[in-house]
Amino acid sequence: MPETWQFEIAGLSIPLHEPRPILDQLRNTYADFQRRSDNFKSDNKNPHLCHAGCSHCCKSGAAFAVTLAEAVEWSLAIAALPAAQHKQATDQATTLLDQQHRAFPQIEGPPDTPGQREEPLFSARVTKLNATSPACPLLFNDLCSVYENRPMLCRAYGFPVDAYAVESAGAIVFRSLCVLYEGMQLVDYVRAKDLKAKLAALSHRLAGGRDIGRFTSAEAILATIKKPPNGKATNA
Repeated sequence: MPETWQFEIAGLSIPLHEPRPILDQLRNTYADFQRRSDNFKSDNKNPHLCHAGCSHCCKSGAAFAVTLAEAVEWSLAIAALPAAQHKQATDQATTLLDQQHRAFPQIEGPPDTPGQREEPLFSARVTKLNATSPACPLLFNDLCSVYENRPMLCRAYGFPVDAYAVESAGAIVFRSLCVLYEGMQLVDYVRAKDLKAKLAALSHRLAGGRDIGRFTSAEAILATIKKPPNGKATNA
């Protein structure tokens, strides 16, 4: 019988189908992005200014949305943090979630319902939350405490990436590019639209063919995973 985990997030209990092979594919997707971003950096015509310890993006406006697959991978890493760091992260995430509950209703529309979110409205609400300039609860001493398991958007920061860009009238605006690049002339960018699509496809499979939608970073940090005892499979 296929292994099934139970993922508790944002008041939902989601059975995860074939979590191990799907998470392996997620990690391969992350590795693919790493190769593409390394290729970008290897060309000296492409400026790359982001570096370890430069945490401006993580200290202000660090609320964002993640897919189900990203949230599960992140949750596993967060659960493995040392006790003191875990408590600090979850305490700060709880505060951020409180901010979310105050910010989301300020955007007109149906009540926010995790698992049934309308994407444009959800994105507008996350943007509203970001206007409060929240810091990421997982930042410790100016470094990410779960760096190797960070979501795709975090990996994209510091690069011009088409997957997180806004294109109109022949122009392209890279939303995930950090403030260090303001005023710089870009020659090329990292192509990752297909990788962003893979995140959605993997999440769809992980949820057993259901469209769960995305979750906020605060919700993902506070999520928990229940695995079968002794490695035995459970019914979905």
